[in-house]
Amino acid sequence: MSPASNLPIRRAARALIVDAASSVLLFRGELPDRQPWWFAPGGALDPGETYEDAVLREVFEETGLAVDMSALSSPVWSRDVASVWDGVTERHIERYFLIRVESHDVDTAGFEPSEAAVIRAHRWWTLDQIIDSDEVFAPADIGALLAPLLRGQLPSSLVVVGE
Repeated sequence: MSPASNLPIRRAARALIVDAASSVLLFRGELPDRQPWWFAPGGALDPGETYEDAVLREVFEETGLAVDMSALSSPVWSRDVASVWDGVTERHIERYFLIRVESHDVDTAGFEPSEAAVIRAHRWWTLDQIIDSDEVFAPADIGALLAPLLRGQLPSSLVVVGE
């Protein structure tokens, strides 16, 4: 799907959480009207919330990981895509942030009911596993996009990514 100007807008912040082994944490979403897909933790901004504040809140709610603002990168990717969430087709305007951790045992107890209804699994993926996989990812080219980040090469400006 491509974004449409007449759709309601859902601003969201997403976290590329990377551990010491250079694996990235992704969630598996399942909806009745689409193929299962893997995506980065995160979610919608609350009213008056910044992308930075939202990503820290969402990471804690969805993974149990408390992150200090100083550990957060500048936004590395921007994504504008039409997507179905909670039964509604919306225009998702997302920003992605890189968060590096040594390791983390994911705790999904803080999921909201709508998240628990869609997110069926989580997994730490290596770059090679993503590139070699037949699974669906969002964004679709996440492997190629992650490669420079995992080498420590942060973009000098926001990279616009596709579906």
